[in-house]
Amino acid sequence: MMMMIDGDIRYEITKITDDKHLSRTSKDNKPTEASINKRIYSTACPDYEKLQSHRNRIATVRSALNGNGNGNILTSPQNSTRRPKRVVVIGGGWAGYTFCESISTNAGDAGEAVEIILLDASAKAKGGLAGGYRTEGNRPAEAGIHGFWREYRNTIQMMEDIEGVDVDSVLGDFTPSVLFSKNGKVAVAPVLGSENGHDIGSDVGSGSDSDYHRKESSPKRSESMDPLDIMRRKLAANLPPPLDLPLLAEFDAGTTSSENKNRLQLIDFVSAIGLLGAWADFNQESTESWKNYDSLSATELFCKAGVTDKIYEELVSPLLHVLPMCPAYDCSAAAALSCFHVFALQSRGAFDVRWCRGSISELIFEPWQQQLEKRGVQVRGGARVTYIDEFKNGDDFNSDGFHDDSSYSITLDTANGQEIIDCDAIVLAVGATSMSKISASSPIIGSLPATKDFDKLRGVTCVAVRLFLKPHASITSDLKGGVHPKTQLPPDVATAMKDSPIAVCGAGMGGIAALEETGFCVYDLQRMHDEFSIDKVGEHSEEAVAVLEVDFYRANDIANMNDDEIADLALDAVSAAFGTRKIPTGDIVDKAIVRARNAVSHFAPKSALYSPNVKLGNNLYVCGDWIDRMGHASWSTEKAVVTAKQAAAILSKDLGLTNSKCNVIPAAKDTPQLAALRQSARLLRSIAPPLTAPPSPWVFAKQLLSGENII
Repeated sequence: MMMMIDGDIRYEITKITDDKHLSRTSKDNKPTEASINKRIYSTACPDYEKLQSHRNRIATVRSALNGNGNGNILTSPQNSTRRPKRVVVIGGGWAGYTFCESISTNAGDAGEAVEIILLDASAKAKGGLAGGYRTEGNRPAEAGIHGFWREYRNTIQMMEDIEGVDVDSVLGDFTPSVLFSKNGKVAVAPVLGSENGHDIGSDVGSGSDSDYHRKESSPKRSESMDPLDIMRRKLAANLPPPLDLPLLAEFDAGTTSSENKNRLQLIDFVSAIGLLGAWADFNQESTESWKNYDSLSATELFCKAGVTDKIYEELVSPLLHVLPMCPAYDCSAAAALSCFHVFALQSRGAFDVRWCRGSISELIFEPWQQQLEKRGVQVRGGARVTYIDEFKNGDDFNSDGFHDDSSYSITLDTANGQEIIDCDAIVLAVGATSMSKISASSPIIGSLPATKDFDKLRGVTCVAVRLFLKPHASITSDLKGGVHPKTQLPPDVATAMKDSPIAVCGAGMGGIAALEETGFCVYDLQRMHDEFSIDKVGEHSEEAVAVLEVDFYRANDIANMNDDEIADLALDAVSAAFGTRKIPTGDIVDKAIVRARNAVSHFAPKSALYSPNVKLGNNLYVCGDWIDRMGHASWSTEKAVVTAKQAAAILSKDLGLTNSKCNVIPAAKDTPQLAALRQSARLLRSIAPPLTAPPSPWVFAKQLLSGENII
């Protein structure tokens, strides 16, 4: 078949094929696709119609170049080499890397090879929100500290598959956390798992998958010889989560009359039992359960449960502000139940958490990237996706000479200008708000049924503050938790954190306006990261610094402050939470502040309705912590890893890849006690289904006696 080519196009072809500056050519001295892209795509116009016209022009040029030089166009690939399927993964965080890891095992297989390109807007493309960098003083900084919970089964397995990553060397032991409300210290959440896979306090198992946890490195909890303490622990060992928590957690007793006034009493703990009905009724992996609870706010849930104001203020609210990172009125009831279930209640020890002994970017993502690149994965940082379109060239064969129903083109903004990449499949491993922007700018994505509500997706802004401080003249030693027992923080701050290097702090600290709806966590990194430890650096070394990290959540107003203002606020927040003297700003020798605007998924009421499954359309896939909310019972990093594996499994089936590694470890099974509660809840719902969440018995009685509507 012959095709006429107009003079302008022919000139463009001649210009490209005769250009001696093209650095990459094929074996027959024709320019490669990358060379053509570099010359032609750099002039791509962002205007939709002009861009479409420009792409059509490119297709014509390519078609001519695939011919015999005289305008002949090949209509079949019989004279061309069939190349691997090209998969472009957008997003360089846990989801993106996991997806690449899962399918990169196909590389080099005859007839099954796949070309993988990983794109990320960040210049270094290592870790997404978990990524980091070095300050001018060569000190590591990150976009917040990230924990690894006991039930992060798939995440830990993925780490074990990375060459050069020894999980027990990269992560510290399971570490307790200390909870603070605006009224002061509330409780120490101890490590509840044990080295042999049984529960702390007894040889009685919890009924969960304890064999999964047999390889542990958690520190043993000191045993008290107090008869009351022994009785308390024995009783807790025979209660299911969460009824065991009030007995096992070490709640602060208070030392002053004002502190005692705010301490939790027995009636407060009893009121929390009112949540059992909703917890049993809500099934994390049930679409129907999500429909029943996602339209409710967490505020409505707690009102129906009849929890006291004090337990809400002292225990529930602080956890909401640092786990789903929002106040109850702006958090879905389904999200609150799911979050508490996954992070604290699904098994004994679910709240146990390990922390990286250094930068996640350096200790995990750098060796991971090296492993992927050895398998042929192209990892490209500084590549921001601005537009995605469907690209077709001919009815039977596309521009690369092989059959495919359809393929896609991706427009990028790079340091060298615009660029376009064609591919067979796209995996969107980005956050919810980034996905919303891509959907809005790309009609091929925005027109899909699954994406029609993506404009409603919201994000939470986080600000990570790392302060490198002059070391105090005295060293505080024999501190609990963490990898290292010493710190050079001021002694009063060190004492406030004596039980753990991690402090979880609720909103409203110190009446500070910027913290009204902002929760935060405080970390003593001298006790958590090997690089800063006193034993490694030396007590009197010029490099010695005390390192305090303060990560703020729901921090929109804080993100608008300048760096000095944020650093000062962080010191105010620490002082307010611990009741200590404020560390002088003059003690700051270096600082790193990372603003992650709208970067964390916000699970507001009705948000699960906008959460798609992992396949959006033909050869279009999506994964991340906001995907498939009604599926596998997981959150945060674990959810990102799980959905990436699920997306990889479906893509592998679609593209015929047989050597992918996409197995997903199921979430922990319900304990026998919870299974029995769920059976009762199903029976009650079948007899007298509540319109929303079931009320607690005392709320039901109050409604009945007062003549209120029972809902």
